[in-house]
Amino acid sequence: MTAIGRRYNASFQQTMLRIKDPKVSVPFYERHFGMKLVHRYDFPQWKFSLYFLERPRDAAAAALPSPGTKASEAYLWSMTGTTLELTHNHGSEENDSFSVWSGNCGSDLPAESPLFRAGVVRGFGHIAFNVEDVYAMSAALEAAGVAFQKRPDEGRMKGLAFCLDPDGYWIELVKREEGLFPEPQNLSQTMMRVKDADRTIHFYRDILGMDLVRAMHIPGDFTNYFFANLTPAQREAMADPESAEARAAVKTLWQPVLELTHNHGTEKDDAFHVHTGNSEPLGFGHIGFLKPAGRGEGLLIAGERRASFSRLPRRRPRGNVQGDGAGGRPLPQEAAGRRHEQPRIRPRPERLPGRARAARRLVRRRVLQLLRSGGRGPACAARQRHAVSRLFGSLPFPRPGARRARGVRPTADAATPGPRVHCSLFHNWPRSRHCARRRRARLSSASPIHARSVPAQAQTCTH
Repeated sequence: MTAIGRRYNASFQQTMLRIKDPKVSVPFYERHFGMKLVHRYDFPQWKFSLYFLERPRDAAAAALPSPGTKASEAYLWSMTGTTLELTHNHGSEENDSFSVWSGNCGSDLPAESPLFRAGVVRGFGHIAFNVEDVYAMSAALEAAGVAFQKRPDEGRMKGLAFCLDPDGYWIELVKREEGLFPEPQNLSQTMMRVKDADRTIHFYRDILGMDLVRAMHIPGDFTNYFFANLTPAQREAMADPESAEARAAVKTLWQPVLELTHNHGTEKDDAFHVHTGNSEPLGFGHIGFLKPAGRGEGLLIAGERRASFSRLPRRRPRGNVQGDGAGGRPLPQEAAGRRHEQPRIRPRPERLPGRARAARRLVRRRVLQLLRSGGRGPACAARQRHAVSRLFGSLPFPRPGARRARGVRPTADAATPGPRVHCSLFHNWPRSRHCARRRRARLSSASPIHARSVPAQAQTCTH
C-alpha cells in the first residue's frame, strides 16, 4: 500500500525552534551559514512572530522575493527546500531569565554528566551543516566569537564539531566530499531521539513516505537512522541503507535528512518518554511536511514527534493553529478556529442508497404533515417531537452498501422502543423511472405512517 505522505507528494519542509531574540538569531544564521530569510509572519495580537530561513543555492538566492510580501508567502508554501522556522515570543528578549532547552540535557544521562538534568528526558538533538573542511570552518566560527560544545579534535569522534547558536542549540559540522557543491555549506540534517526503532521506521517510512537512506549501528549503544524525501532518480541511485556506501551517498544530497537516534533498550522501558519541547522546558517545537496544492485537505499525523502536513494555498502558516503564544500556551479558541488560519475539515456524511434516501424524504414529509395537523403550544410540541424521535429511531433503514433480497419485507424489531412501523413500501417499490404511476398508487394505498403509528398522547393532545 502506498504511504500517505508519498500519495500526497509530501516532503520534509521545516524544523521549528523557539528563540529569544530574532535580532540576534536571524543574523547569526545568515552571516555564518549563508541562510536567507525567505518569509516572516508577525502576530502582534498574540505576541509572537515567525521567521523562516532557508539555505538556497547561490544561483537562486538573488531571485528570492522580499520577506513579508505576498510573493515570499507564496514561495514559502510552494518551495521544494527545507527551512528553519524560528519562533519568537514577544518580550522574551527583555527577560534576562529567559532561556530555551537545547534538548541535550536530561535525566537519561549519568548523574555525574555535566548535561544531567532531572525531570526531563532528552529529545531533540541538533541541526547540522555539511562543509568541505570541518577544521577550517570551526576555526573561522571560533574567530568570529561562536561558542563550541565540541571541537573537531575533542571527544571520541574525531573530525566533527558542534558549535552553539545564540540560544544554545547544537549545530553539527559534518565533512562532505570536496567539490560537490560550489556553496561552502548546506543544511544537512535534523536530529531527534526516539524510543522504539521499529515503530519509528514504520511511521516515517510506511506512513509519511520517507526513504530510509542509511542505518548506522553502534553495537550495545545506539543506532542512527537517516530518512529523506528522494526523487525517483535519487532513489534508484541510492545505495543499500545497511551498506558502507550509504554513508557517502547520504552526503551527496543537498536537501537535509532526518537523523533519528535510538538508544538501545529504551523500547523496553514503559516509563521512558522523550521530551517534545512543547511543555516546560520549552525549546524545539516540531518538524513540518509540505504537500502540494490540489489534492486533499491538510492532514495532521502524530507519532514519535509532532509532524504535520501543510497544504496550499494558505493565507497564514499552519504552525500557529496549535498555538505558541507567550510561554508556549495555546492560542485563544476563537483565533484557532478562524477560517483563514485553520481551514475547517468537515467530515463527509455517510451516504445512503437511493431508495433509502427517498424513504427518508417521504418520512420527513409525512411527519411534517402530521405535526401541522396536531395541536399547538409548548406541551403539544414537546410530545410531538418525542413521538417523532421514537418513530425515526424505529425505522429499519438499510445499512449503506447493503443489498436486500428481492421480496423481503423488513419491519421494525419488536424489541426496538417506539411504534412498530411497516417499511416494505420503501424496499420494494418499482425500480424503473417509468413506473411513477405504480409508485403513486402504492403510496396512496399503503402509507407507511398513519395515525396508529404515533403514541396516543400526540394524537389526543389539544390546547
